[in-house]
Amino acid sequence: MSSDWIMISATIVMFVSLFGALGLLLVAWRRQSVIAGLRAREQHGLGNSAPVASDRLQALAGRDGISQGGLPMPSSAGNGATIGIIAGVLAVIVIGGFAGWWFLVRGGSSSSTAGTTPITKPANGPLGADPDATVPEDPPTIQDRAAYTVAVLNASGVTGAAADRVAPKVETAGYRVGQVGDANDQNLAKSVVMWRPGKQAVAQNLAKDLGITSAPPIDGVASDAIGDADVVVVVGKDSAAGP
Repeated sequence: MSSDWIMISATIVMFVSLFGALGLLLVAWRRQSVIAGLRAREQHGLGNSAPVASDRLQALAGRDGISQGGLPMPSSAGNGATIGIIAGVLAVIVIGGFAGWWFLVRGGSSSSTAGTTPITKPANGPLGADPDATVPEDPPTIQDRAAYTVAVLNASGVTGAAADRVAPKVETAGYRVGQVGDANDQNLAKSVVMWRPGKQAVAQNLAKDLGITSAPPIDGVASDAIGDADVVVVVGKDSAAGP
């Protein structure tokens, strides 16, 4: 969340800087116009004072009393227009900041799920990318099997192999069963237990409990098929045909 606000603030600062630069350019342009007008008057011998119309001079000469030199105050309508312009500029800056944050940050990350490990191999790629990840005879001990969620995917081509055959074994071994479904590949010969980063020991223990000999890192599985599972049992033809 803090990174989101940093991006929002940075985008707002960008818009403020843009409007500030435009304002400075406008002021510089107006001053150059005034200077150019004064130079033109000097070239024509008119001096730097502004000309006064003859009817204005006659009106001043005919006034009674002495002028106090007061300046007319700006009207409330003028103040309202100025406030409206300022409010409009601020609204554009804020809206632009949120829009930039949404399209640059949120738009780029909306397709990913928080807390989900990205899968590098396409979902339709081969399963078990590391067939040499052999489960050791004595895997590291884990304390509480019920603390880990296991997804079970059927890749054997045998109907019910995941839900009716392997998922109950996972639950009997003490793990919490998560999502159960079908993998993209339905022709996997040997079952594997794949693990998210930091969950290798869990996968090795589960593989040992189920009689599976391979526990590679997670790969080749669609992320929406496993949810927040710590490890994934991908059921092959060997487990589907077993007892």
